[in-house]
Amino acid sequence: MDVPGIALVTGAASGIGRACAKGFALEGSAGIALFDINQDALTEVKAEITSLIGSRTEPLRIETYALDVSNEEAVNQAIEQVKQTFGRIDYVVNAAGIAMKHEGGTAFVKTDDWKRILDINLNGTFFVLRATARIMLDQEPLGSLPNRAPQRGSIVNFSSIQGLVGITLSTAYTVSKTAVIGLTRTASEDYAHRGLRINAVCPGYTETPLTTKNPDVKKAMEERVSVAVPMQRMGKPEEIADAVLYLAGGRSSFVTGSALVVDGGYTSR
Repeated sequence: MDVPGIALVTGAASGIGRACAKGFALEGSAGIALFDINQDALTEVKAEITSLIGSRTEPLRIETYALDVSNEEAVNQAIEQVKQTFGRIDYVVNAAGIAMKHEGGTAFVKTDDWKRILDINLNGTFFVLRATARIMLDQEPLGSLPNRAPQRGSIVNFSSIQGLVGITLSTAYTVSKTAVIGLTRTASEDYAHRGLRINAVCPGYTETPLTTKNPDVKKAMEERVSVAVPMQRMGKPEEIADAVLYLAGGRSSFVTGSALVVDGGYTSR
């Protein structure tokens, strides 16, 4: 992969975000900023990455930032710190998110649940995108692969297959992930001509703490996977991370405004 610059990953302490952070390290990034609400888990991830890369000849700087992405002020302050520390931001992965099932369906969604899911999945994505895009638009383009146009930055937002299809008992999550696709498309239109690419990835059923620790979500996933996923299995976080690294790096230099589906064939039916 072609990701030699500085990466910022939200939701980096677990699941797909953690896999993305490790992927940037293994693929040669010069620095990684890890965002998550859980500082202890961030410390573990940093140690894991440091051990993973071993004797890599190129230096790698890793910094951790404990914050809730739905806190606008905290996001702005942390991203300014990233800029001061690393000098630039080349890749952003908006992987922070939460999910839950609503017993009884849409008519019985609790207002607090609705607000919390939208605050993290949509507002958090917007806050990070807005703050990092301003930095990327002001920085010099990163060097590119042969016969590719240089880019000022690449932002990858996390939608979901639920941003494309409706799934029962998942109102707030589905709305948030559908909105992320809309945010991605309109933002990509704003800045494509300036060398800033913005895409989304839409994972299918994936084995992560987000989807397996909640008994209701896990049960619903297992039932759906057995009958609705042609590959008849869940995805691995590393398989989603591979798609993210592609969208972030120079090999996708002519891709923007896309919603890349990685779902084992679920939405092909």
